[in-house]
Amino acid sequence: MKFISLDVETANPDMASICQVGVGIFENGKLAETWKAYVDPQDYFHWRFTQIHGITASSVAGKRTLPRIYPKLRRLFEGNTVVHHSPFDRTAFRKAFDKYGLEPFEVNWVDSVQVARRAWPNLIGGYGLANLACHFDIEFRHHDALEDSVACGRIFALALKKLGTDRWSP
Repeated sequence: MKFISLDVETANPDMASICQVGVGIFENGKLAETWKAYVDPQDYFHWRFTQIHGITASSVAGKRTLPRIYPKLRRLFEGNTVVHHSPFDRTAFRKAFDKYGLEPFEVNWVDSVQVARRAWPNLIGGYGLANLACHFDIEFRHHDALEDSVACGRIFALALKKLGTDRWSP
């Protein structure tokens, strides 16, 4: 089974202010390829968000805007299963697409939190990405979009294996 894992970081509380996108491409449960982009959100950076992910206005100065990377994202995502951890990333894409008047992708969106809850119903510590990664010895640097997306994809692959399937159906 092929699936794409996704994570985004935002510049401020406006979920449309995507400033980094990370993508993992998984084939047969294994990471096959990655892609990461810093994005100019054409918006301000709130100090608290910069404190969390370390991305500043100067980090994205001169970088492409979301409409400029949209064709690449569409080629990667269209017709695939796209896994994200919690509704945040999917919602951020929807809001950013609305902001720029971009057509949404036709994809099968899957929230890895829901899959993890089904696979490990009594997990101690909750279903946050950091807790799941710690529980399964997945090393990553939290709040880097690429590292978060890869961790999300690895957790999803482990959950599918635990559930004895290679496809997710709620």
